[in-house]
Formats: sequence, structure tokens, C-alpha cells
Amino acid sequence: MSSAVRIVAGLSPQDRLAIEQLIQRHAWLIDHGEADKVGELFAEEGALYGIGPDEVGRKAIAEWGRQRAAMAERRSRHLQSNILIEPLAADAARGWVALTLYRHDGPGEGSATPLLIAEYADRYVKGPDGTWLFAERRLTVLFGAA
Repeated sequence: MSSAVRIVAGLSPQDRLAIEQLIQRHAWLIDHGEADKVGELFAEEGALYGIGPDEVGRKAIAEWGRQRAAMAERRSRHLQSNILIEPLAADAARGWVALTLYRHDGPGEGSATPLLIAEYADRYVKGPDGTWLFAERRLTVLFGAA
């Protein structure tokens, strides 16, 4: 059995890398106090589910991001793995991402115990300019802190 990684037919290596960068950028913006820019990563009619109230539309997601960025005392790190991306069309794909979330509110060091382990179920769309965006991110918590 070969241990080589096989590129899924219909998704170029450049497209796969662009989608993976989109996924990582989403986490990086939140973790580094720039969640106010998260809305830019979504299609105009994009949706974000599972983070509280549903956020539908780029404007609603941007507002959620502004509120999150205002939480100066909140530190987080989104550790993402097991990224699986499947093409649906030349300009559409779906994917899944495992998330381990560490979060601390307030001064000092936080706990090294994860707050939760979850999974994103995503849909991605490629815009006319070739940029990949989230059409939908749906977060489902699998394990929570005791």
C-alpha cells in the first residue's frame, strides 16, 4: 500500500492550499485580536453556525467579529487538524476540520486543558476573482470541558 498523498480529482493543489489558508486565517484572526476582519472571509450570503446565535450574511458575521475583537481580556488558540476537503464543482467544495480550542478570560496564564473539541463542517465557494471564501461554517461541539 502506498503512503503517498493523493490529490482529490477536480481540486488543484493551488485551490486546496487556498482553502487551507482560508481555514487557518479564520482561526488566526480570532486568536490574534483581529476577529473584526472575519467577515471578509465569507461570501456575501455566507453563514456561521454553532458559535451562539446563527450569523447569516457577511454583515452579521462582521458584526459578530467586531464584538469578539472587543473582548480584549479573552485569549484563545484554535488548533486545527484532520482537514478534509472534497470538490463539488470547479468553484465549490466542502470540508471538515477538527478543532481543539483553548480559551482564557482575564489576566494571567490560562489552563492547558482544552475548553472543547469540535468539528467544523464547511462549504467553500470560489469567487469570480479566484478567491476562495466560506459559504458556510457549521461548528459542532463533540467534547466539552468537564
